[in-house]
Formats: sequence, structure tokens, C-alpha cells
Amino acid sequence: MLISKEAEKKWTEFLDSKISKYSYLRNYDYGPNRISSVSKLSPFISHRILLEYDLIKDIMNKYKGDNVNKFIEEVFWRIYWKGWLEIRPCVWDAFISNNIEKFDYSLYEKAINGKTKLPYFNSWIEELKNFNYLHNHTRMWFASTWIFNLGLPWELGAKLFFEYLYDGDAASNLLSWRWVAGLQTKGKKYLFSPNNLKKFSDNRFIVEHISNRDINLNDEFEMVINKKIFNNDFKKSSQYLLLFENDLNEKSLNFIINQYKKTYIILLNDKDRQLKISRKVYEFKEKLINEFACNFKNIEVIDSLDLSSKLKGIEKLDLIYPCIGDNNDFINRFKLSNNKSIKSLVRDEDLFSWQFADKGFFKFKKDIPSIKKFLFQKKRLW
Repeated sequence: MLISKEAEKKWTEFLDSKISKYSYLRNYDYGPNRISSVSKLSPFISHRILLEYDLIKDIMNKYKGDNVNKFIEEVFWRIYWKGWLEIRPCVWDAFISNNIEKFDYSLYEKAINGKTKLPYFNSWIEELKNFNYLHNHTRMWFASTWIFNLGLPWELGAKLFFEYLYDGDAASNLLSWRWVAGLQTKGKKYLFSPNNLKKFSDNRFIVEHISNRDINLNDEFEMVINKKIFNNDFKKSSQYLLLFENDLNEKSLNFIINQYKKTYIILLNDKDRQLKISRKVYEFKEKLINEFACNFKNIEVIDSLDLSSKLKGIEKLDLIYPCIGDNNDFINRFKLSNNKSIKSLVRDEDLFSWQFADKGFFKFKKDIPSIKKFLFQKKRLW
């Protein structure tokens, strides 16, 4: 089955029969081979095979009750995280540039190979590598154990997730690790109890005591607000278009792609990546791109190492904005080194929603009704 068809099928099944139970089952992780209490749509959402705003509209068109609000709120968390990071690109820059040197390398090796003295943690490592997915509650347990029990640098844990998760989104992954570490909400770190682990793992993990170190982390850089993202729009300015694998929403991009003489989908070569990804994750992204490209006559898939030669003689291009992350860093480096004029096309929904992400989520939450209203009033021109 095509990945896009699989995504639509899973979304329809979840929307029709599971979403009403989400609010009270979402924290339970029954294990990778059992029925899930959550949607497991994140690999499709992070690549925008399923667009966040479309999910919200689908839910609101189908349901009127409060029993679906928790899932809508979780989708808005993803939107909020993206906006928060867009306004604070320094957080991503600090994460990427921080070369961790002082840590227990022997313990790190045991951790990433599932050979610690903690059976529950070892099982999560195995699940991460085998399934390229972890339940959100398990990700919180994992990060807390990594930071406060094992005492390993949180940045290395975040990079491990980027390496193996199919849904390794820059904003959601990075900021979730920062939240667990107590950096995102100052002084509020995430620790869990044996009872919490037992209950929400459905009795799979039973321990008498969880030992945590007294670790208090602080950012070592100045948090600078940068709102230049709001200078962009979604207006065509070239005959050539670039896009990456983390925005492949055929439904919304179909019209605009067909307006271009040529569209290039870029898949970052390992040599151009700042964050290592596993072979399985690379192949997942490659499959997504190839499936998407088959739907258009004017699309060419291109390795990032070949981009300079392929675009020789083309000075001006448009870009479906890939958001803060590895893809965006690459295109910025490419633009400078090749003297190209590249205009970022940013979705109206993103620009409208992200303006409210300048504070905490609960401030953002007050503006959700305005975002919902915008979504239903807006008529897409692309």
C-alpha cells in the first residue's frame, strides 16, 4: 500500500472509531505489538502527508462534543512547538552547534545498545530501533531516565531520537526533550514514579524504586526572539520550485506545483546532514519522496550533493519552506555558497498560527478559537 493511502486509511479509522476514547486512554502504552491507545499518525504528520490543519477541520466537521477536544489540543501542541521554534531559531542553532565532549562514554554505549541495568529502558531502546516509533508517554519516560537516572546529556538523547524515529520533527522532538530536562519551562523537569510506570505501561514494567540524580540544567545562550519568518508569504515568484520530504501534502500542493516549469524534491545526502539518521529512516523518507513525485510530470527527485550542478544557470527559485531544522540549514548554506536567490513560501495557516506562539502554550491556547475561525474562513488558492 502507498504510504499516503496508508496515512489516509489510518486517519479515517482513528477519526471514525478511536478518537472519542483518546482523552482517557492516550497515556497508556500497551506495547508495540498490541492495540494502540493513540493514533500513531505522527510519521505522516511530521512529513505533512497529513496536514495538521486538515485534521483539525476534519474533526470539527464530524464532531461537536467535548470528547474530541484533547486530540485537537495535541495537534495544536505540534503547531505551537513549530511556531515557538520559528520565533526562537537560536534554540535550534545552540542545539546543533553544541559539541558534547564530557560524558560517560561507556555508559552512553551501554544505553544506546540497550545494555543498562534498567530492563524497562533497554526494552525502549529495542523498540525504538526495531519499530522507529515510541508512544509519547514512553518518550517522556525514556528522556527522563536518560537525563536524571543515567545522567547522560539530553542533547545526545534528542539526537538518538532524530536518528531512529520516523517522525523525527525538529520542533516536537527538540522541544519535548528540553521540556523533560526542565529547560523549556524553567525549573519544571519531568520525573516519574514506579506507580506511574506500572499503571501506564499496563503492568509491563514493575519496579520498586526509581533513582534520579539531582540535576538542574540551564541554557548557556541568550534567548533571542526573531520574527523575520512573518516577512514571508505564499506567492509564486519563479518558474522553479524546491521542496523537501517534510512537506509532501499532495492535496494542498497539487495546484501550485503544476504552475511551475520544474519542481525539485531534495533528499539530503548523509554528507549534508548535521544530524545522523538511520538507514531505515532514510529509506522511509526516500519512499515518501518517490511516491509523491510519481503524481506529477514536472517533478525530479534529486540528491543534495547534485543540487549545484542541477541548478546551474538558474538564479531564482521558490522554496516550500521546510521550517527550522536540518533541511532549512542546508538550503541556507546552499543559497550562500551558490549565490542563489531563493524565496521561502510559507503557508498562510502557519503564519497566522505561529504569531500566537510568542509565549507559553496556555497563552497560545487562548488564541485557538481565532485559529479555528481562520481555518474555516480561508479559501485556498493553491
